[in-house]
Amino acid sequence: MPVVVHLSDTHFGAHRPDLVESLLADVAAIGPDLVVVSGDLTQRARPDQFEQARAFIDRLPAPVLTIVGNHDLPLIDLPRRFLSGTRRYERSITHDLQPIVTLPDLMVVGLDTMPTWRWKAGHVSPRQVATVRDALANAPHGAWRLVVTHHPVLPAHLSGLVGRDLLVEACADVDVAVLLSGHMHTPSADVVDLHAPGIHRRALALVAGTAISTRTRGTVNAYEVVHLEGAMVSGGRVTVQIREATSTGWSERRTTHFGYASGGVTGASESS
Repeated sequence: MPVVVHLSDTHFGAHRPDLVESLLADVAAIGPDLVVVSGDLTQRARPDQFEQARAFIDRLPAPVLTIVGNHDLPLIDLPRRFLSGTRRYERSITHDLQPIVTLPDLMVVGLDTMPTWRWKAGHVSPRQVATVRDALANAPHGAWRLVVTHHPVLPAHLSGLVGRDLLVEACADVDVAVLLSGHMHTPSADVVDLHAPGIHRRALALVAGTAISTRTRGTVNAYEVVHLEGAMVSGGRVTVQIREATSTGWSERRTTHFGYASGGVTGASESS
């Protein structure tokens, strides 16, 4: 049963230092198989902020998949942004901007949705869509298929992702079960429709809260724990727990259970 911890929008440089140690301890207690950090590791893409993000990642208790967010590119230094926008990210975090992680019963593809020529809204290219198709079309039968972007792909009202229609078609074609993203700073879980010619499937779109940033937008610092129960076949289940920061650590705010059937993810039921 793969367990994925989904963090996002740490915004080192505009973060709460008091939450770092308790978050690391909470994640370690969960014992995930994979930690996903879906972008905005830093506030202003400065070297010291990337150093803090790197030190944090090095202390996480499982393999880590990270992707670039809009705050991980220089904002004011335009020559650096356009000539070497992700260089600091690559030096400190990873050179792999389109990471793929394969674990027993799980395959995850991450996409860099923040080109240097956009400022906040995201973009996905045909080449990136092909990466999703090529990687996940070869996933073993029954393995859970996940796609990670910083900008939400769906629901549509959250998405400012240019090129998302092609990505949605690809996700339908290769049976993606879960879409992970950040950017919004408010956690949500929605069953969404994936359409391609002759295909209609349902996936689970999970948006993480901001894990340790001061930029909470009126919400509480939060992250998600995703339990993928059984194989990705009829009868499988996805359980999503949202954990929130408290005065004494982190606690479960809500746990929602989803089923899996031949047409994809099925409706939700809450247990808390």
